[in-house]
Amino acid sequence: MIKFGTIGTSLITENFIQSAVKNPNCKIVCCYSRDKTKAQNIIRENKLYAKAVDNFDQMLDEVDAVYIASPNGLHYEQAKYFLTQQKHVLLEKPLTLLFDQAVELFEIAKRNNVFLMEAYKTFHCPQFSHLFEFVKNYQPFIANLNLNKYSSRMEKVKLGQFDSVFDATLGKGSTYDMLIYPVELSIALFGPVVQVKAMGQKLTNGSGMSDCVLLTHESDVLTNIVCSKVSTGRIQNELLSDIATLTFKNVIQLEEINLYNHTNSDEVQLIHKSNNDKDLFEYEISVFLKMIYENDFYLRDYLLDISCEAIRVLNLVEKNQEKLGDN
Repeated sequence: MIKFGTIGTSLITENFIQSAVKNPNCKIVCCYSRDKTKAQNIIRENKLYAKAVDNFDQMLDEVDAVYIASPNGLHYEQAKYFLTQQKHVLLEKPLTLLFDQAVELFEIAKRNNVFLMEAYKTFHCPQFSHLFEFVKNYQPFIANLNLNKYSSRMEKVKLGQFDSVFDATLGKGSTYDMLIYPVELSIALFGPVVQVKAMGQKLTNGSGMSDCVLLTHESDVLTNIVCSKVSTGRIQNELLSDIATLTFKNVIQLEEINLYNHTNSDEVQLIHKSNNDKDLFEYEISVFLKMIYENDFYLRDYLLDISCEAIRVLNLVEKNQEKLGDN
């Protein structure tokens, strides 16, 4: 059984715990917070038999692996510490804020023969295979991806209060907290990116608010992305080929997938519709544990290649947005 420690006490950490306790192959034995009281509270509220700590060193003798859900800007240092101590790391997205840091974590994981995986749910849900098969069979040439969701934190932002997500150093807002989902999905489907064009809107502190991005992949596929944390969108996502179009709701959870065949414009085939019978975290945790138990370093490296490429692209998006466009 893999003994887990958690870092962070936000809602996503509670979601992880609630999913992890259902898996017989792992156990939550330790919870960390800078404020030990918060760690004790999350243990009590989730009825865990675990140790509350406020120091990473206290975790080392307790755990085989850690789940890190701290602010984005802390991911690199915290993951590096535990990987160097030969602990497996399930790290919330984004892997890091800088490409060089992501590559360094990858190298440390390889040197220490441990597993590092970005907590990116979309890849691990069964319905992702429908997108993969469509790309293989229909060879789409354009993708339109949308992720526009009003953040509950925006009310505080309007009052000039910026928490970790909208902190220009710790979180960087929409670009690293949300845009990563469609960017990483497009890389998984179409391969590495060779060209980035981007424009964005930022808050007064320099944190990302909205992003419009166009990617060209090595496969010549074009991906158009619109992403925002200040409005809720209604447009579906679509993959376009000359034979058929695949649409899907929710770029993260892939809730409903439909196939439209061009030979009959009235024909719509429902490929998948979620019935919410399983938390996507459960799939993610199962993949991570299976990878550890089976020493599947090939899968580790495959997933980390995608994660690192996503960070490289986000860095280019950020850099591209700083340039003035042509008049």
